[in-house]
Parts: sequence; C-alpha cells; structure tokens
Amino acid sequence: MSAFSRRVGSKVEHAGASQVGPVRGGGGGGAVRKPTALRILPLFVVLPALGGILSGNASATLGSVVAFALLIWAGFLVHQGLIDEADYDARRVARPPAPRKTIGAAVVGASTFVLGWLGADSALPMALLYGALAALGCGMAYGLDPRGRKEVDPELARRYGIKTEDLIAALSEAESKIREIELDARALSNRELTTRLQRIAERARIVLAQVEKDPGDLRRARRFFVTYLDGTRDVVRKYRAQQADLEDTPLAESLRHVLETVERVFAEQSDVLKKNDSLDLEVQIEVLRTQLEKEGVH
Repeated sequence: MSAFSRRVGSKVEHAGASQVGPVRGGGGGGAVRKPTALRILPLFVVLPALGGILSGNASATLGSVVAFALLIWAGFLVHQGLIDEADYDARRVARPPAPRKTIGAAVVGASTFVLGWLGADSALPMALLYGALAALGCGMAYGLDPRGRKEVDPELARRYGIKTEDLIAALSEAESKIREIELDARALSNRELTTRLQRIAERARIVLAQVEKDPGDLRRARRFFVTYLDGTRDVVRKYRAQQADLEDTPLAESLRHVLETVERVFAEQSDVLKKNDSLDLEVQIEVLRTQLEKEGVH
C-alpha cells in the first residue's frame, strides 16, 4: 500500500471511529458496437418453446429452451468480444483478446442446430447445415477476434531496454486501478467528488496513452501511477464505506482538496511526458505528499 493510502486511509478510519463509533459497511476508445440482433433473436425462440409446452412435445420444448439459453450466452460472448476488440484497437501495445466473438459465433451455430434438430424436428444433416450457416452469418456480421499481438516499436525497445510484456503488464495494472476508481466513484453520494474522480480517470488515461506512445519513462511513470492511483483508489474506497458519517466533516473537505491536487497533477503530467521531462515525475510524487501534509491528512 502506498504512503498516500496509508496516511489518508488511517485518517479516514480514525475520523470515522472518533465521530460515529464503529465503521459501517458501505457498499472504462471509441463507441462499442452492440450485438442488437443477438439480443432480439432469443425472443423468436420463446414461441416455439410455448408451443412445445402447450402441445406436450417434450423434444420441441427442450430444444427451444436450450436454444434460448445458448443465444443469451452467445450475445454475452459477442458483446464482450466487441468491447475487447475496441480496447485492442485503441492501444498501440496489446495482447490479442480472448476469442469471445469466435466462440460466440460457434454458440449461435450450436443454438440453431439444437433448435432445428430438437425444436423443429429437422433431419440431422439439415440441422447441421442450419447451424453452420448461422455460425458463418454471426462471424460475418461481427467479425472474428483480432489475433496478432501489438509489440513495442523495435527501436524504442532497443533504446529503452523495454519488453512488450513489461509494458503491457504496467498499462493493464494501471487501467485496472482506474476502473476500480470509476466503480467506487459511482457509489459516492457526493456528486462533486464523483465528477472529479471521473475527470481524474479520464486524465489518467491520457497519461497512460502518453506512456504507451513513448515508454522510455516507464519505471518512473509506474511509480507515479502507484502513488496516485493506489492512493486515490484506497482512500476513496475507505471514504465510500463511511460517507454518510463523514459527508460534512473536515476530512471530506481535505479529501476534496487532495483530489483537486491529483486532478491537477494528472493534467500537468500529460504535458510533462510529452516533453520527456522524467524528473518531474519524481517531483510530482512529492507534490501529493506535501498536499497531504498541508491538509492534515496523515
């Protein structure tokens, strides 16, 4: 845990205990395509299922229910695959995503096969043909998953001694923390703090993009992200758990001031990294610690 999170977190716990007794439990490119057709198709399977139930046809009922469940699963897989693809396309360096769209297309084929064979009592060859055509159609509609890994530019890798896996791991770690901050921000009752945390997340991603573009400062940037993202995530999580008790306390105002500093520093770091001014990363780590002392959050 970072010094930021230890200092602010201990202060939150102390303030909550001293003011209200025991701590109460409290509770991330471009637009992503949506598989609209796969959300509508399951509705067409409901009628055959009802028909099978009313007619007492167990085979038709079973086939329709299984086909319905498979289509729901396929829609989920394809949607996740589209999200992964958008994230992959937005990055300069990335691992290929899991083949969710490909698996989703296969599940659509399986659903169609089951519906044709059991639900509509089609001959096995015809049911297999229907399934293959459905899988092919899904693949053509939403595409297959990207498979190539995006590597660090060879010249940059040689110049800075950076491996693709190291950069991907650092970026993935930071992005995961940003998403956690966004989730915690949504649970806050204070709209101002929520909005500020959303801006912090947006500006943190701008800095991430800069590091991805020119990873020469990866080591210092990683320390910077650990200080700011770990600290912000941990203190907001602790504050969220006690927000009803701390809403109008001095600690809430201190948190607001600290988040102002975090937001400002992330905005500044975009320009800092563009200029390759690596020393300022170390300076900015101290900026936060100084701000914590100033606000009395230690």
